[in-house]
Amino acid sequence: MRKQMTGSALRYFIVIGLAALSILAAACEKDEGRVVDGDSDTDTDTDSDTDADSDIDQDTSGDAPPGCGDGELAENEACDDANTESGDGCAGNCLFVAEGYSCNPPGQPCRRMAICGDGHVNVPELCDDGNVADGDGCSDHCQVEIGYKCSGTPSECTATLCGDSVIEGAEGCDDGNDIPFDGCNSLCQLEPDCSSADGACSSDCGDGLVLNEACDDGNNLDGDGCSATCEVEEGYECHQEGCEDEETCTLRVAAVFRDFTSTHPDFGVTCATEVFGMVEDELGSDWKPVATSVAATACTTSFDDWYNEEPAKVGFITLYPDGDGNFVNRYGENGEVWQGQTDQPISDQPCTGAAVGVTCLPCRYVPNQSCGIVPFDGNPMFFPVDDLGTDMANAKIPEQYGYDGWPWEYEIFPDAPMHSFYFTTEVTYWFAYDADATAILRFTGDDDVWVFVNGQLAVDLGGVHVPLNGNVTISDANNYDMEDGNVYRINVFHAERKMEGSSFKLTLGGFNTARSECSPDCGDGFVGLGEQCDDGENDGGYGECAADCRLGEYCGDGIVQEEFEDCDDGDFLDSGGCPSSCREVVVE
Repeated sequence: MRKQMTGSALRYFIVIGLAALSILAAACEKDEGRVVDGDSDTDTDTDSDTDADSDIDQDTSGDAPPGCGDGELAENEACDDANTESGDGCAGNCLFVAEGYSCNPPGQPCRRMAICGDGHVNVPELCDDGNVADGDGCSDHCQVEIGYKCSGTPSECTATLCGDSVIEGAEGCDDGNDIPFDGCNSLCQLEPDCSSADGACSSDCGDGLVLNEACDDGNNLDGDGCSATCEVEEGYECHQEGCEDEETCTLRVAAVFRDFTSTHPDFGVTCATEVFGMVEDELGSDWKPVATSVAATACTTSFDDWYNEEPAKVGFITLYPDGDGNFVNRYGENGEVWQGQTDQPISDQPCTGAAVGVTCLPCRYVPNQSCGIVPFDGNPMFFPVDDLGTDMANAKIPEQYGYDGWPWEYEIFPDAPMHSFYFTTEVTYWFAYDADATAILRFTGDDDVWVFVNGQLAVDLGGVHVPLNGNVTISDANNYDMEDGNVYRINVFHAERKMEGSSFKLTLGGFNTARSECSPDCGDGFVGLGEQCDDGENDGGYGECAADCRLGEYCGDGIVQEEFEDCDDGDFLDSGGCPSSCREVVVE
């Protein structure tokens, strides 16, 4: 490959492969293809705040060798894309390949390349920390994760502090606290503004709610599939978070949990069971329920504490598809359904071994026999503040979940832990009202439960009681003073005030506005986040794109391809013993 020529010569080290380019104003190393003295080392320049949409700078000095632009790669050319124009990856003099491009095969347009996990931030990557693990700030497809900021190459990612009034990293807002439902949620992502007099909310691009938008991924960045104006970008497909397909689709609702103890006069009480009219028919100006005089009959003396105390925990409740087009919460951390018991034995033999909890359960009232399994949605063991460890006690399983007589949890599951009782739950969910569609909301819970739609009371299950059911149907005939196309909110307020049971079941149908997750469309010819390459054909070859938008053999893979390379030290820098081009071209 090396062609020795007489006379004074200049040695050109040409970039064929990847170099660092940051989109998120991160400091990044830029290794420009340029003319250097053949006996000296070339230092790598450092730039920051690089505009990902601008052309990569190239040193295009030097006369083009004969044949440049004919589409055939000669020994004294670094590339030849069948033209003599610069700015398309191959310099107009055929002596330089721009950073982040591969110009193989000759005669074809050069293409961007990126390898997520190699520690070099290249277009279209937003970060690259040298691995493809999620949860460390830079995702498995090199996108900055919510709650982090990343800089440098390789990227160093650190957690952002939501509530410090400084907007950084993937934060869309920071109002100085980590309390949700005030316009900026606990992850410092924007929330709709519901301060208008008619209850309608304004939802802005970047709040992570797909409301009258093509997409919304919770930020205002271009280049990640969903643009800063909430349009799907070329080369990407966007779907709602957790919804790559209907069977695995999930829906998350924001929730606030406040922990109380038996020292509070309203918790740990024995009082009337089902009490209607404990709260006003409309929420107060702060979007919190207002107690009526009836509340006193349900052992309530300090109601304002329930949903105004400092939150003990903030987070989300995940809902899973129920098979009928709705979403519902479940018992297991990963959406596993509660395994209940049938009323009658299915066998006169005991349920033992691997079958327990899978196909059968021991019958509680018929010794040495087996009872069948019945799946139940919802969570009969709803204890979100167990980790706080206050007022711990054993829990009973409600009869609504397949066990007669309210047995203790430890009687069915010997390793059952004790649980923390006495807490409140506040859920807020935004949706766009569609007058031509019917949406449903169903709730089962104990103790007190109130559901408001557009600030109006829709479910009233007040009092200290066993699990009770409530239902709401939202349609043109029952629209809670909403107007078609506007954004509104659902508020769920729940209180667990008495041992020994706690259940919670929320079913939503027709309300899915979850934030967008965008992924590249492999084979469309555009390199997107998570793709190493995409030439539209992806049929492989040296420096070309193979199936699944992955690279095969290329300069920088650490393997010397003798037909094309003089060396390959596994990086794209001119430092060390191998130039960034993996080949040297000598011309007079």
